[in-house]
Amino acid sequence: MSYSYIHDLDKGLNSAGMRELVLTNPPPSRHTHHYPYHKGSRSLVVFGLVLALITGSAFIFIGIVIYHRSPSGEKYIRVDLSRWADVALGLSFNALVTVCTDATGYVHGTTLKWGLASEGRLEFNTNIRLFRTTKGALSVNGPVVNTIYTISIIFSYAASSTVFLHSSIFPKFLSKLMGSQPPAQSYSIVSFLPPIILGLSLAIQAILGLIAFFKTEVPTWSSSPLDVASALVYHQYVRHRPQRCMRPVTKIQNSLIKPVPPLSVQPSALSSHRTVYRSLWFVWIALAVWAGWMGIWGFYGVPDRLQFNGSVAPLRALGLGVLYLAAVQSVVTIDLHCCEMVTTLARDELVWRAASTPAGAQPAGNPLIVVLGSWQSVGLLLTKPATHWFFGITLSIVAGEGLYGTSLILCFPLVLLAVALFTTIVVTRQPLGPQPATYGHVQTLADLVDRWSMVMYWGDKEKLGWPVGHAGTSDVPLPPVKMGELYA
Repeated sequence: MSYSYIHDLDKGLNSAGMRELVLTNPPPSRHTHHYPYHKGSRSLVVFGLVLALITGSAFIFIGIVIYHRSPSGEKYIRVDLSRWADVALGLSFNALVTVCTDATGYVHGTTLKWGLASEGRLEFNTNIRLFRTTKGALSVNGPVVNTIYTISIIFSYAASSTVFLHSSIFPKFLSKLMGSQPPAQSYSIVSFLPPIILGLSLAIQAILGLIAFFKTEVPTWSSSPLDVASALVYHQYVRHRPQRCMRPVTKIQNSLIKPVPPLSVQPSALSSHRTVYRSLWFVWIALAVWAGWMGIWGFYGVPDRLQFNGSVAPLRALGLGVLYLAAVQSVVTIDLHCCEMVTTLARDELVWRAASTPAGAQPAGNPLIVVLGSWQSVGLLLTKPATHWFFGITLSIVAGEGLYGTSLILCFPLVLLAVALFTTIVVTRQPLGPQPATYGHVQTLADLVDRWSMVMYWGDKEKLGWPVGHAGTSDVPLPPVKMGELYA
């Protein structure tokens, strides 16, 4: 590897009084094989799509059976469930919906990523997929499909909390605790409408995912930012640019190439990704919107059209109730989606920063292991179904009564506050150490990685006779970089 000095118009000195370095023959980023690729990712994707499609079809079938075989004129069946069994089933349904929507969402996000790459517009490995679209209104990741996908997610969670309608929103002892009179007879019903809405919502997501799966050319289904960046380099979507071995994502647009010293503290995700800034604003605005909606709810109460007026589950009022829940729950769904986006960004950074650890970074790691290895991702996996379930018990539809809000609704802003605080902590956290932060920015990763391998280590490389240091990656452990020295 040979380097030479070049001189600018100011007698070879830049504004910092240092000579600039360029490669006389810049070598391409090297691959020791095709590119890191986790072969199980595609199988997991297919399994998730099939699961979502089967689950959606099963709920549609259940709704149709109830409609045709119900002894009631209102098309529901009565089931003998305790309130705790009802609560457990509600939480289980929300967990199942989360698994299915995450599976289809993974396909949606991955095909969006490679669609943007084919258009030359991909910047980050992680994108806020409900609002980022490819060109063409009717493309598989275009505005129309994204709108349908978003609506189907919202109705999935709204319908899952109304599959079982109980005669009381609380168990008996909680009814006394909340100051309400427990019913003389407790029962649960299953109307045909919520299962059909839930099934259609999941089936639509699965079908859209299948269309995107077959129509989008995806070189790798891995979620690893290193795997994606490697595939992008291999297929020449991005190119390795020399002399940027110490430049984090915030310096990516700096056209002045000069040696720089390592940073002891890296920039935060908030300063690295403009969408993160918007997401942070949204989670706090969602909290304010919810507080304002509670004020309206307290002043006006439940609309007459959302009350059952003596019927157990009238179709019109039940349908309007699900629609009302979906409208309110849309704020929660998008709020959690923004939180998911920044959490995935943080996970992408952890994958890259593993290159400075004794174990090294593994670009082709199992995506499930990657998710379970991040406390932020595990926390989000548990938070999403729990939040939607808690929403279902604070604002729900009660058999024989209609839409019903409990005093627990006053506690729900605390949940949104926790989500907002969690998001704020994640996006403002600054990683420690000299390894430049990327947050999954594909061009920055392509610049920092000068040797691709199945296990990568980042650190100091030999100077090879030239006056400044060089940091990069290798398939063997490297010594740490020297703080205070210049690198290019």
